[in-house]
Amino acid sequence: MAANSEKINRLIWRLLETALGDDLPEIQQEVTDGRSILTSWGNEFFAVLRDEQAAKGKELVIVAAAGKNSQKHTFEIMRQAKLQGYYSVRLHTLKPEPMLRMSKAAGLGLVRAETVLRRVF
Repeated sequence: MAANSEKINRLIWRLLETALGDDLPEIQQEVTDGRSILTSWGNEFFAVLRDEQAAKGKELVIVAAAGKNSQKHTFEIMRQAKLQGYYSVRLHTLKPEPMLRMSKAAGLGLVRAETVLRRVF
């Protein structure tokens, strides 16, 4: 049974690898250390979530997500966050325009909040 669970876990991380890129080992370590959690939604959508304390209250961070029916499951993550008293939900994405379109279509209420610039050497 444990071998099957490990195989499923590897498949989930492989699915999330596209969203995480070079950060994959660091995020896996966050999950191992308990700073983030790996969640499954309907056994078809997977997300790494982390609590953070923002200036105005508790914030849920969607560190990475991948799978099927993302609109439905992202809505559910946000609904659960509100029920659990989070002030906000934040997510980072390499593809903001599709996420903003999905948000608008689904009524998720996501708005662009920051821009990250990076130079790699």
